[in-house]
Amino acid sequence: MKCLGIDIGGTFTDFILVDSEKGMTHVHKVSSTPKNQSIGTQHGLDLFKDKEIEILNLDVVVHGTTVATNAILERKGVKTALLATKGFTDVIEIGRQNRSNLYSFYPKRADPLIPRQLRFGISERVGSEGNVIIPLDPDTIHQVIQKIQELGVESVAISLLFSFFNPTHEIEIAQIIRKALPNLHISRSSWVLPVFREYDRTSVTVLDAYIAPLMKNYFDSLLEVVHKQKITNPPLILLSSGGVTQIKNAAERSVETVLSGLAGGVLGGYYSSQLLQVENIITLDIGGTSTDVASIVNGNIEITSENTIAGYPIPLPTIAVQTIGAGGGSIARQKYGILHVGPESAGADPGPACYEKGGNNPTVTDANLVRCLLNPDYFCNGSIKISSNRAAEVIGDLSKQLTLKSDEETAEGVIEVFENNIALALRKVSTEKGLDSRNFTLCCFGGGGPLHACSLAERLSMTKVIIPPYPGVWSAFGLLTADIKHDLTQSIIKPLNQSVRTQLDSSFDELVRDGVKLCIEDGFSQEDIIIVKNVDIRLVGQSYEITVPYTSNIEEISKLFDKAHEKAYGYSSPDAPHEIINIRVSAIITLPKFSLARLPQGSESPSPKSFLEVRNVYINGGWKEANVYQKSLLSAGNKIIGPSIIEQADSTILVDIGWKMEVLEDGHIVMNKTSGGENEL
Repeated sequence: MKCLGIDIGGTFTDFILVDSEKGMTHVHKVSSTPKNQSIGTQHGLDLFKDKEIEILNLDVVVHGTTVATNAILERKGVKTALLATKGFTDVIEIGRQNRSNLYSFYPKRADPLIPRQLRFGISERVGSEGNVIIPLDPDTIHQVIQKIQELGVESVAISLLFSFFNPTHEIEIAQIIRKALPNLHISRSSWVLPVFREYDRTSVTVLDAYIAPLMKNYFDSLLEVVHKQKITNPPLILLSSGGVTQIKNAAERSVETVLSGLAGGVLGGYYSSQLLQVENIITLDIGGTSTDVASIVNGNIEITSENTIAGYPIPLPTIAVQTIGAGGGSIARQKYGILHVGPESAGADPGPACYEKGGNNPTVTDANLVRCLLNPDYFCNGSIKISSNRAAEVIGDLSKQLTLKSDEETAEGVIEVFENNIALALRKVSTEKGLDSRNFTLCCFGGGGPLHACSLAERLSMTKVIIPPYPGVWSAFGLLTADIKHDLTQSIIKPLNQSVRTQLDSSFDELVRDGVKLCIEDGFSQEDIIIVKNVDIRLVGQSYEITVPYTSNIEEISKLFDKAHEKAYGYSSPDAPHEIINIRVSAIITLPKFSLARLPQGSESPSPKSFLEVRNVYINGGWKEANVYQKSLLSAGNKIIGPSIIEQADSTILVDIGWKMEVLEDGHIVMNKTSGGENEL
């Protein structure tokens, strides 16, 4: 197989080309182009040609994108109007009344993406059983059409009461608007997310309408770039759920790509966990702009429908991943004599000061350069030139502001604050969920993950670290491990007992038919489709539900829920009445998989040709001598004691003091903390 993964981050766009037949893998990174991400993709594809690497006849091209993410975070979506049942247009402003800080006297909530003057009440009403109480008034729609034309609206979100039971009015409104304004984008809640909870359903429909025109334009430009390269297979797009879909499907439900850029890394970590047969892993992806962390427990990726972005709920199946503004480009500054690092980032443009592209603020990358942990001549395989002198200047200025003893002490202080911020995120997916981090292995990747792996593991009392073969582009690699997936959901809201069985079977059959139809439209046969069924259940009176697998035995479903409830909340109530809220169907097409080339077997001692130099590095409060090795020249079975540095084209690995690493046959590196003076794996 010949597969290409393209992952766009805030600072770098990563590429990995795997040709399993020839046993070759090619990786590189280029600077992202935030104003038009397809330009960065074009640069990266051109680089393959410059290296005389053939990118034709690809079996699979998979793309992870942050276009939707950035548009929401930066509030740069299109001008959007909301059409809601009359009297309910303020639901997106009222929200859930949740408070991120329970004890704050001045709680802040995200401002609605649609201002009140662009929210319109529609004369209609559907009852809680799906029955029409007030018929739709078409004259109201024509009046709204005139207003949105005058106001220059580019997209419309339609979310009516109980439309998840009866979508007739939403469909009729969409038809009237489309006839009058054929170029206007329309998102309706009964298509985007046909489930109960008025605020969540309306909010996610608004998000979809807000970003959909941008995503369509982006996908069009991406296809243009791909076609220029004579790549015949259109890219598959990674969804927030960890599945991939055809680009046309992603354009129709753009909101499903909101966490696309975060999901690839977790899939890469899952691949490592399966390959090395390590069931409990915490993934750590440190990029240039942000850090993403997630937990894989008992060999399973956690899927949640309670994610948020910028304060807006995303009640869609998404990989449970935490992200914070901490990366190589995080800006260090002093405020009132206290050192702060991030969440502001220098990004790709101008980037850290050491890039010499106009950046004047000290960053994490500058600090690591001052500590001599990075090789200025081999950053991103030498494709990006960085200046040690410029890094020393900005760190020196910060040192004076903080009145510290030396630039090196300041640089290490920047890293200390940076790593503390990441450790807090790691605890959110481990100890705060009742998981003992000591029983987990830390899987580190991203451009910065391997450099901080040992230190962060120690902060969580972890003794084992995994570094993937291509850590700097492992998120892009993760894209290539995904399968095609269509997720469908429908609200039921019925007591969980034998009497609901017939309705459940009927509703599931309907969703399965829809899922099969989507897969067939993608060009697959019915024999290729795997169907997975789940149900959302809660105790009567609870506000939130738990998703469990669906079986034909109602009592078994109830027991699965009780077990999951006890795990999540510490107790269960088998005798209390249960109720079904939603049913879920995933239609999955398993894509062909590949394997990476195996490394030649070597001895415990690395070959002399892999040794580059002895370098003085500043770690643990002082200058230490560290052996530096070239990763591409290491062999399986090689073992190296810290402090040592392993350089490779896409990342730099620090084997810290008190740690020892071993190279595995598949290219992974395993690092173990040694006990006492022993240096044994």
